[in-house]
Amino acid sequence: MQQCKITLGKLIRSARKDQEISQQELRQLIIKKYSINIDHFLISKIENCRVDVRDREYDWLVPVIAELFNADIEWLEQIRSQTEPESLDLSKAVFPIYFKP
Repeated sequence: MQQCKITLGKLIRSARKDQEISQQELRQLIIKKYSINIDHFLISKIENCRVDVRDREYDWLVPVIAELFNADIEWLEQIRSQTEPESLDLSKAVFPIYFKP
């Protein structure tokens, strides 16, 4: 059974979808407004908890998200501090195998 928990990535995805903004559009907003070079792959990794947003290299993230989505910065920092990266579980993955005739 999978545990339901709030993560910074889930909050970002929810806020982005509420405003009908794609990851690419969010990327462009961040670059234009804050001059922070980010790609949509990193946005995807953040939303899916594949990077540790608690690392200092992501200190810019909470103030940017708070301003863009009009969210409480202290609450976002609290969620960030509790967000742990999730490992990718490939135990049930299916990989196609191709044979040459």
